[in-house]
Amino acid sequence: MEQAGKAGIVVVVAAGNDGRDLNLNPEGYGTINAPGNDPYVITVGAMRTMETPGITDDLIASYSSKGPSFIDGVVKPDIVAPGNLVTSLEFGGDPLAQQNPSFVTRHSFFQTKGDQNPANNYFPLSGTSMATGVTSGAIADMLQAEPNLTPDQVKARERYDNPRV
Repeated sequence: MEQAGKAGIVVVVAAGNDGRDLNLNPEGYGTINAPGNDPYVITVGAMRTMETPGITDDLIASYSSKGPSFIDGVVKPDIVAPGNLVTSLEFGGDPLAQQNPSFVTRHSFFQTKGDQNPANNYFPLSGTSMATGVTSGAIADMLQAEPNLTPDQVKARERYDNPRV
């Protein structure tokens, strides 16, 4: 990852879902491991949007790994993004969906006049991987608008220009 960053490639990674690992401490701090602890990558934590349009009530998800990174004390994650109950695609025979039949996305979630019946093609998922996808999309838009940005410039803009993606 460091070689990719040095070569000008923006690397975005999930912080991990070890925030509830109470073996270290009850708050879940110090749970970011490799590759999220690398200073050359953009590490993304997950947040709960509380299903409101504003950001003032948003919270970091309890499962989201939190810094500082375990051994070297690097401040991480670099950014947090919506990662809790993000609607994703479901495929036929998906074992995760079969094992969790109560995890459904209702038609009313994405249809203006939708009913409360579950949609067959969508599935709500949570985790820092979901937040990483949101962040990667925002970074792709940024790089399309300004393709000459270096990975450090992208990281600085994502980290300091936006309270969240």
